[in-house]
Amino acid sequence: MPMSATSPRSSAPLPGVVIVGAVLLAILNLPAENALLTTFSLVVLVAGVALLWRPGEPPIGLFIFAYQWLQASISAFHANWLGIDVGAYTIYGGDNKSAILLTLAGLLFLALGMRLGSGPPDRAASRQAREAVLARPLATWFSLYLVASIVAVGALQAAALSPGLAQPLLALAGLKWAFFMMFAYASFVRNQLGNPLFSCAFLAELAMSTGGYFSDFKTVMFFTLFATAMAGTRLRGLHVIGGAILVCLIVVSGILWTAIKEDYRNAASGGSASQAVTLDLGDRLGTIAQLLGRLDGASISEATGKMLHRVSYVELFAVVLARVPQTIPHEKGALLLDATSRPFMPRILFADKSQVDDTRRTNYYTGGLSGTYRGTSISLGYMAELYIDFGPLPMMAVILLFGWLYGRIYRWLVHSPRAGPLLGFTSACAILAQAALLEVSLAKLVGGVMVSVLLTALFVRLAAPRLRSWLETRPVGR
Repeated sequence: MPMSATSPRSSAPLPGVVIVGAVLLAILNLPAENALLTTFSLVVLVAGVALLWRPGEPPIGLFIFAYQWLQASISAFHANWLGIDVGAYTIYGGDNKSAILLTLAGLLFLALGMRLGSGPPDRAASRQAREAVLARPLATWFSLYLVASIVAVGALQAAALSPGLAQPLLALAGLKWAFFMMFAYASFVRNQLGNPLFSCAFLAELAMSTGGYFSDFKTVMFFTLFATAMAGTRLRGLHVIGGAILVCLIVVSGILWTAIKEDYRNAASGGSASQAVTLDLGDRLGTIAQLLGRLDGASISEATGKMLHRVSYVELFAVVLARVPQTIPHEKGALLLDATSRPFMPRILFADKSQVDDTRRTNYYTGGLSGTYRGTSISLGYMAELYIDFGPLPMMAVILLFGWLYGRIYRWLVHSPRAGPLLGFTSACAILAQAALLEVSLAKLVGGVMVSVLLTALFVRLAAPRLRSWLETRPVGR
């Protein structure tokens, strides 16, 4: 039976489900080549989920951990499927097994830090968020999302015209996802999973993101999943079916995008091998439809293997382990210092500030493996860079600190009297979602999170109290 809009939340035993699944996977992988490695990865998964599962709250901390766990572990499981040692899985060489182990250990420290920083789950905050979203009609939440979308479009256009202010303008545009998530949450707590307003918003976001150079179709799906998890913790009925369909859609979309992305990017950029888009949205969507229509079973099978390799993000780290400190010494914190200083040096005031060139850095520490292709940026990932800075043991302390800071950001927003739990939950997701990828460089990770926090703090101080007062003092009948 579907959960009603006013029904109380239940404590869904997700960690127990994960334990059962992990045990089954461990048993299935026992005869495999990399059994010990996959078993360790499953132990890390169970520990991370147990630390970060928060019924009734958006699972942003769990998402950050779980997505990176997938990126760290998938090569070991795929190698088992292929019947090869994980060391032979990568074409780059290096110490792939140690890279996986170090990344998994780092994720344990990250999860522990997020748990310490965020504190225990807050059922009162969850209840207040639920009551707030039910106090206004669905059209109100759609209107807020629509206004936020218009602001985001303006901020993105301004960022393109004013590169010196690009980072804060991009952070402003990112706040749109907090209001999209509010609207999705308002739909789901009412069990209106397919209402026309939400369907239009979801499809519009999907179309606009799919038509970009990088086709970032996953973002709208992830924020929909956050809202679904926050709205109903009874893992049954429509919530389970909807969540399963969304996860399948993410996987299938990833495979199809992998199959066509090279041809699509070439067409979208007019063959310029740059990130510039020369086609309008309609032509880009038409190009995608044409390319999808040409796919066959063989190309989809090939794309599946490529996607698994792409999701895995430890291979460059493996090469770094073979070169640092043997060939290149540890940087003793220089990369982290550069990353933390950049947000306080806006380009409009520091015109001579160096550009963030992830590909150049990757080439330096891997001996030129990322090449000179201009169509995308290839990063080592923040864990590999922390290893370059500090080595295997000290880097764990820094990762623990990162996790604690993520948790404190979440706790600060949820308990902010100016923002209130609803805006706190959703804006925390909008800020922290950018920390969910292993491939993000330190400069982009630290800079993106810090600028987003500063801009959100300004919004919370100046605009949130007025918005919250308007929402809470003019309630309507449910």
